[in-house]
Amino acid sequence: MKFIAYFISTTCLATVSTAILAQDIQGMSFSHEDWELYCSNTGTCRAAGYQNDDVSQSEPVSLLLTRHAGAKQAVTVEFALASFEAEELPVSKVRNIHFFVNGRDLGAVNIEGNELPLMGTLSNLQVNALLQVAAQNAQIEFKNQNAHWQISDNGMTATLLKMDDFQKRLNTVGALIKKGRNSEAGVLAAAPKFVVKQVKTANQPYRTLAPTQAHYQTLSKTLMSSQPKTEDVGEGFCDGVYTGDGQEPQSIQLYKLSGQKVLATTLCWRAAYNEGYGMWVLDASLKGPATFITETASDFSEGRIQSAQKGRGIGDCWSIAEWVWNGQQFVQTVDRWTGMCKGLAAGGVWDLDKIEAVVK
Repeated sequence: MKFIAYFISTTCLATVSTAILAQDIQGMSFSHEDWELYCSNTGTCRAAGYQNDDVSQSEPVSLLLTRHAGAKQAVTVEFALASFEAEELPVSKVRNIHFFVNGRDLGAVNIEGNELPLMGTLSNLQVNALLQVAAQNAQIEFKNQNAHWQISDNGMTATLLKMDDFQKRLNTVGALIKKGRNSEAGVLAAAPKFVVKQVKTANQPYRTLAPTQAHYQTLSKTLMSSQPKTEDVGEGFCDGVYTGDGQEPQSIQLYKLSGQKVLATTLCWRAAYNEGYGMWVLDASLKGPATFITETASDFSEGRIQSAQKGRGIGDCWSIAEWVWNGQQFVQTVDRWTGMCKGLAAGGVWDLDKIEAVVK
């Protein structure tokens, strides 16, 4: 869908600009086949793999491999086991679930409760066995006599190679895929989460301009001209909500920010499951250029712009973003994806971050 492509583009633009502002590491994402990778501005990378829905008879399943930046950092692996048909399994059916790699039984996994998705963490032995086959064809399974889950290896090698590349581990002794003899002295160093002090603002607009009112057209042109140009949607994407009879202009709400700045917001688009508001900062005189923030906002409150956009699939997943007003500008403090819509759980099961921050 058009808005999804645009959301990805604008999120990437916002991520880059915030990372440059806050620190040197720029978050990134990558996906291939049944695996995806998200690395944040702290240098931490999280790679998630899932079942292959096309060829596998597996129930919904996912592995999450997490590795922090820096030398001698171990990989931790979490898992989530779910069902297409049930919300929980009888206790008798979740007992004695074992982890297998290429047919090798690596012992039982620890699971608490029987509510799905079943969550847990692999042991060091199980993690090491998984990593040993990361560059090969691998059959990765969880099973007992009652249930079977299989992680697809399609995309695993490429995704973990990308993780090595981001963390500058290629050709080092600590690489997961392309190992070498070099030490880890030059690998990417971990960075702390940057800190943003939130300056609270008004929660209610002090003024609303309807399309028929004076100054509306002038302000609307100012806002529309500030939008980034992209190949996906071109210029002027936020020019009214499509109603079936064409684009219908929406009213513009104005909120007072600290100093001589105001926030302008208007509904930009509406789709089957989502809608997005445009957000701009401009001078209180409403003259001069506007600074574009996003066209995917869901809410604004006390100096925070929040965005939550639902993906579609078996089990909804979410793209989540947040911008915080620091008294001078909005700084993006969250850029998160909850993982592929693969039937694991409504809303996804993982926090895959490109931007991590502390808001005070």
